[in-house]
Amino acid sequence: MFLSAVDVVSYPNFGAQPLLKVNDEQRAALERFNVRIGHQTNTFLTGADVITESGSATLMEKVCTLSGAPTNAVAVSVYTRRHGFFITAQLHLMSEYSLFWAGDLKDVSLFIENDTILFSIPPTGFKAVQNRQEDIRFVLESYGHPVVGYLSKRAKISKLILWENIWGYVLWTYSMLLQDKSTFAQRDLNVLLEDDTWKPAMRRSPFKQYLKDQQAIEAMAAYKRTTCCLFKELPETEKCPYCPFAK
Repeated sequence: MFLSAVDVVSYPNFGAQPLLKVNDEQRAALERFNVRIGHQTNTFLTGADVITESGSATLMEKVCTLSGAPTNAVAVSVYTRRHGFFITAQLHLMSEYSLFWAGDLKDVSLFIENDTILFSIPPTGFKAVQNRQEDIRFVLESYGHPVVGYLSKRAKISKLILWENIWGYVLWTYSMLLQDKSTFAQRDLNVLLEDDTWKPAMRRSPFKQYLKDQQAIEAMAAYKRTTCCLFKELPETEKCPYCPFAK
């Protein structure tokens, strides 16, 4: 038994559901994706701040300082690589433990450790997966589309680049889960490959576009990006080996 009921609350879009708390194994799983549980003293933004003019300016300035990104577009690309950990942590919890965090974006905190942006969330707000398609859509619509959509416009960078930054971690995670014969990994990945899962924010599933009719394990073994992540623009950084422009 992975979960323990603590209380019952009403979440928007969910109705009355048992509030759950994570065990040590699940906490460790989140930490592997750079998501900590509990307040961190060195936070500098919330997830909700990221999608505001002042908050995004602070974020881009911070990323430029940490990485040497020469433009806002590169800084946003660098950040969405980090944001990909948060999204992937949720998807991993769903497939492995049928659990996810259903809190507000304003309750996600960004903090810095060893010159790297990490995330923290409150210990409350976890719930059991009940409808896999609806709950995956919730993750995309709560923590994915608002951030990717806003930062794409703010920094004038394609959403396809930003979603592919996230996809790299998602693909790796599902390929690992599938190799471990995870019960729900293929089912959850199939949901993410359905166009309807992404509407109305996007007309088609970008993940299906990146996968190109391959199986996840096959795609991971010969990983190649569709878009350039712009990391080659960082100081003393060459093209990634999986860059579409690499020869």
